[in-house]
Amino acid sequence: MKGCKIIVLDVPLLFEAKMDKWTKPIIVVWVDSQTQLQRLTTRDGTTEEEAKNRINAQMSLDLKRTKADIVIDNSGSLEDLNDRFSEVLIQVKKPLTWREFGVSRDGVLLGFVSILFGIFICRKIL
Repeated sequence: MKGCKIIVLDVPLLFEAKMDKWTKPIIVVWVDSQTQLQRLTTRDGTTEEEAKNRINAQMSLDLKRTKADIVIDNSGSLEDLNDRFSEVLIQVKKPLTWREFGVSRDGVLLGFVSILFGIFICRKIL
């Protein structure tokens, strides 16, 4: 993954596995519960009861939605979803603000190197 600016993780149990602390931004693809149930039974060929059990084993999409930085509404067509994803990708690819850079891996590394450099210079002078 060297040289990658953006890495997309598809983690259905992101919050349940407590992995949300390591990812930024968190993007949730949300759909209403009726559509979610219908799509799951159609896709997997399961009964409605099996699909409900699977859905209920996870945190609700409504709760995940409240924890997300960005929400993609998937109530429309596949084309609508692709359009919205493209919009979000543009948003995510924007340059970081100074504050965001400061808390990023590169920003923390730059800060650490700057401190070490400052200590080195101070020791030389004193």
